[in-house]
Amino acid sequence: MMTAQCDKKGRLQLSSEVRRRYGERFFIVEAPGELVLLPVPDDPVKDLRQWGKPLQGMSMEEIKQAIQEQAEKEVSMLGLR
Repeated sequence: MMTAQCDKKGRLQLSSEVRRRYGERFFIVEAPGELVLLPVPDDPVKDLRQWGKPLQGMSMEEIKQAIQEQAEKEVSMLGLR
């Protein structure tokens, strides 16, 4: 784990290692009690196609079930239940 501190203008400085690994642009997601930085993909459409590949051949009901199971898993990991 690493720490970072905001300067007087509210900027965070990330190490060169983090920038090399994840890039220099991030979405900031506010979750209960935390902020999450998510790297902005270079090609969002390409990423969405990759994410959708495991869903090919699934019915809408199967996709909904998979989404529900993943959401429950993430809520559990965050300790919200």
